[in-house]
Amino acid sequence: MEAVSISEKQAAEAAEVDLEEQVKRTDEQLDMMSWKMDNVEKQLEVPGAPEEAVIHLMKSVTEVRQDYHQLRRELVEVQALQRELSGRLRTQLRLVHTKFARLRQRLVEATPPH
Repeated sequence: MEAVSISEKQAAEAAEVDLEEQVKRTDEQLDMMSWKMDNVEKQLEVPGAPEEAVIHLMKSVTEVRQDYHQLRRELVEVQALQRELSGRLRTQLRLVHTKFARLRQRLVEATPPH
């Protein structure tokens, strides 16, 4: 029983690390999208050849759209990792409660009546 608890704990810790890394990557992508949007806005303010500006704007919009779709996929992955971690933590909690109940029962059985 103890080996199962240790492996469950390690699995939960690994899932938590994965979740933290995924959230960090998602934050980085959000920052990158924000930076790209800022650049698009700045370029729209600069007077120049309208055709070049439109072509560049279309490319930028396409990049932002792709980044957005990638971000959505990563958010789905983060949510899946959160559900997995939550499930593992609930399993660990049940194991701890079960073990605690057994230990309490043993103490009750081992304690002589007064």
